[in-house]
Amino acid sequence: MLWLVFVFPYSAYPNENICTKDVISINAFNNFILVQEQSFGDSLKKSSMHINSEDDYINDNSHVEFDDCGALLKLRGDRIIKSRNKDGFLVTKTNTSMDKKDKIWRYNMTFEMYYLEQGGSKKDIMKQEMEGVFLTDVNGKINKSEDTSNIFVGKAKETGRAETVFLIDDKDRVSESNRVSTLKNDSGNTVYHYDALNRLIQTKSDATTVDLNYGNDNRELGSKKVQKFFTTETTTTICDKWNEFGRCTNAKQNISTSIANNKDGKEHVYNHNADVKYNYVY
Repeated sequence: MLWLVFVFPYSAYPNENICTKDVISINAFNNFILVQEQSFGDSLKKSSMHINSEDDYINDNSHVEFDDCGALLKLRGDRIIKSRNKDGFLVTKTNTSMDKKDKIWRYNMTFEMYYLEQGGSKKDIMKQEMEGVFLTDVNGKINKSEDTSNIFVGKAKETGRAETVFLIDDKDRVSESNRVSTLKNDSGNTVYHYDALNRLIQTKSDATTVDLNYGNDNRELGSKKVQKFFTTETTTTICDKWNEFGRCTNAKQNISTSIANNKDGKEHVYNHNADVKYNYVY
């Protein structure tokens, strides 16, 4: 959900009797898996992100809440992408929710793809409904997730189950996530790479690669995401404002989509520019 990841030393939280260094470290580890977020040591309570393009190609909103020790309590997200063609729009819509209960996180995700004609008529293409849970080991660190999906294409329905296992390297960082699913094209592997300063610099899976770069002051300057499915989408995000703790508050985003035309064999490229705004509550 939050692609701008920063790594900063941990600091004491308001109640040191409850928020020990071990508790804060475990929460930061879990947040990295849950929302690609690591601690700034700034006692963040709420964070929200809004992405909006001038041409209405993308509208993306997310909101997360943390407890006094930095554990994620709640997440809500909705994302709409509208790809225009001469007859209307191909629309993809994603809604996500996650809530912490005891020592686990339960989540739900709905993905829809449909065609919206110029006159307003809607033609459904497919829909996926997923519900799952993140589970922890005896120390409270997330080690796997389990989910169930129902996929609807026309009148056909397919149900699948999947398990994702998270692997840890010798520096106690997430090194890989391995997903095994009963659904076709749903299994996969993601590898995480870090630099000498323990900063995440790349995540790489079969379809998606994300590269991150940093400045000399340890603030993240931006990221580049390349996602390949039936199209190739390249998203470049550049931060231009930060708050006093080094968190990005404003960024510019360029989204380039390449689509191969089967008729003439040429590749057609569509560019979209968006503003990214972050808000933080302490």
